[in-house]
Amino acid sequence: MKKRFTGILLSFCLLCMGILTGCSLVETDYNRYYNQVVATIEHRDDSSKRGEVTMMDLISAYESYGYTYEQYYGYEREEAIRMTLELLENREITLIIAEEQFAINRDGTGLSDKEKTYLWQQVIDSLESNLETYYEEIVGSNTTEDTSEEITFDGYDKTADLIKNDDGSYTIINLNVEEEPLANYRPTVYRNFNNKEDRAIIFTSFRDNVLNSNQNYQKAYINYLNTLLSSEYGQNLSTNAVEVFEREIDRLYDVAYENYVLEKYSYSNRNTEDESSITASKIVNLYVNKVKAGYTQYYIEKDSNYDTNVQESLNEMYYFRTDSSATEFFTVANVLFMFDEEQQTEYNRITALREESIASEENNIDPEYTAIEYNRDLNALYASIVPVIREYNGVTESYEEVEFKNENDRDTISEIHQKMASELQTAQNTGDVTIVGDKINEFIYEYNEDTGMFNAENNYVIGIDSEGNAVSSFVDSFEETAVKLYDGGKAKTGDISEPIRSEYGIHILIYTGACENLFPGITSTFNLSEKAIEKLYTTRVNVLVDKTYFDVLYDELYSDNFSQFEDANMDVLRKDYNIKEYSGRFSDLI
Repeated sequence: MKKRFTGILLSFCLLCMGILTGCSLVETDYNRYYNQVVATIEHRDDSSKRGEVTMMDLISAYESYGYTYEQYYGYEREEAIRMTLELLENREITLIIAEEQFAINRDGTGLSDKEKTYLWQQVIDSLESNLETYYEEIVGSNTTEDTSEEITFDGYDKTADLIKNDDGSYTIINLNVEEEPLANYRPTVYRNFNNKEDRAIIFTSFRDNVLNSNQNYQKAYINYLNTLLSSEYGQNLSTNAVEVFEREIDRLYDVAYENYVLEKYSYSNRNTEDESSITASKIVNLYVNKVKAGYTQYYIEKDSNYDTNVQESLNEMYYFRTDSSATEFFTVANVLFMFDEEQQTEYNRITALREESIASEENNIDPEYTAIEYNRDLNALYASIVPVIREYNGVTESYEEVEFKNENDRDTISEIHQKMASELQTAQNTGDVTIVGDKINEFIYEYNEDTGMFNAENNYVIGIDSEGNAVSSFVDSFEETAVKLYDGGKAKTGDISEPIRSEYGIHILIYTGACENLFPGITSTFNLSEKAIEKLYTTRVNVLVDKTYFDVLYDELYSDNFSQFEDANMDVLRKDYNIKEYSGRFSDLI
């Protein structure tokens, strides 16, 4: 059975802001064709609650979103079209229900002044955004790219907390309380799209801004207009520019209104109570089920992709093999002091030169570039690497490179290594692995130039198979140093290597832990008591980030619960409506 797409109402509606995107299904010049109804939705007990989907709606939705079912998920064209149509039907039903629940209408009835102003502003923003797209097509992006790298630590914002009660039971407090959609919207002047004067401001200000801009913006305006005319071709509509844009403004308002209503409805259905409906038992059971699935896949069924999956998808692994033939995996953090472009070019030059000389030696020809000369130049090259040193800026909330007036004030790589070793030893002496992890993370952001380490879900994974061979895709020096650091499983989190060389520069590796089962022996019973929640709550998935197994499992349950609620809710709502599809009218799309 193909995967069902959940939580699609809001995500779908937000994808409909563009004019025409995706792939083009059909070109036609029949006004009647575009406006024919391909599906009707009518409440079984109240015929006033009705909606319809036109051919234009279906084509636009397919071009905006529905084509992804076919191109990316492998569905046949007919199935993709029908799934798109079902989305549109669900959208219509949801709008009917939401308008009734909130007692609102697209003519502004029931909307607050703030909501009306927000929708008015959305139309202006959409017009300007669309115009900017055409402008950039003419001149290319005029935004000057900031080539300076901003290094930020995103961390993890907890969405739930665990409370142990006096009787030994557990309560989970939901911290994921969302603000209403317009909570932070603060208009200074109130507008209403459905007010004639306010509506007139939209086009007049848009047109005046274009006329007062450079010729490229005026050309962009013409291209925008031509696209609108093309999209209306054959519909017997006025081609007067003012009237064309008036229709575009109406369309943008409809999109903005419907998107906002759907977002408001989705928000109203979310569980925002302090006490979560997700229990400790549910979290523990989800973890056990994941371990059981991994055990079955990798031990019972002997999936040959085990080694590859651990290295590439560590965050999805909940079971690690312990049989004698299994590869032992562990992780390391990498602090890289990288060659600059000039140094990298020089490294490539002398390496290539030395390889040519080796080939000469093998043919008994005196080398032009001896090993002594090569090692001399290589040592000088690595010694010339200038370490990047950053400090945290609390205002920008990012790590910024320190500029030294006197370069002698900058620590050398050797001095940085000594500092790291000393501070990690102090952290290890606390006996608290989270303190060690936080200290490692500091070094990642203060010195490291390996961008793969910034905000990484996992650190680098190295394996040692049952015959003692390394299992990894890293360069030899990196791999060999990591294995030495592991020391046959004797390493402690925070153990640090000596600086090592590679084709990228100089590395310092830090051991961040073995890949091992959180609850040894669970596979004999596949059973854990509710008290296991405490270990899940305190054990980080990655020692560098304060995100625990509890957090991962809770977030998954929270997301699934709401998706299941949306699906179940829509199934119930659809039963209250007579839905009639006219498949013959859209058969040419298939």
